[in-house]
Amino acid sequence: MSGRRGEEVHHAAPRCLLALRERANGLPLDGEGIQAWLEWEWEATRWRVVPVEISSEELQKLVDASEVVLERERHRLLHGEDWRRWGSRGGRETLRRYGADWFSLLALRR
Repeated sequence: MSGRRGEEVHHAAPRCLLALRERANGLPLDGEGIQAWLEWEWEATRWRVVPVEISSEELQKLVDASEVVLERERHRLLHGEDWRRWGSRGGRETLRRYGADWFSLLALRR
């Protein structure tokens, strides 16, 4: 968030790339590790970052340098399609941690 009301900080190179890269490089190359690597590559390519050639430090600098302050509604419009993808990533992580029984219990509570 920005200091001024109605404004938000936007990153042309989103901060999620940092966590995706760290996760992809921190897992063994089993099924989960390959999935993490593919997700990192897809997201990086989507934002025009060459995933294999960028170091953690370079990626951090790129994300920091891409920061701009935008009016809140404009920022939300720019990320209109991204929210669903980013949200499903969190849901998959919850599923991985707690299992299908947890999701079933949540569904029963609704």
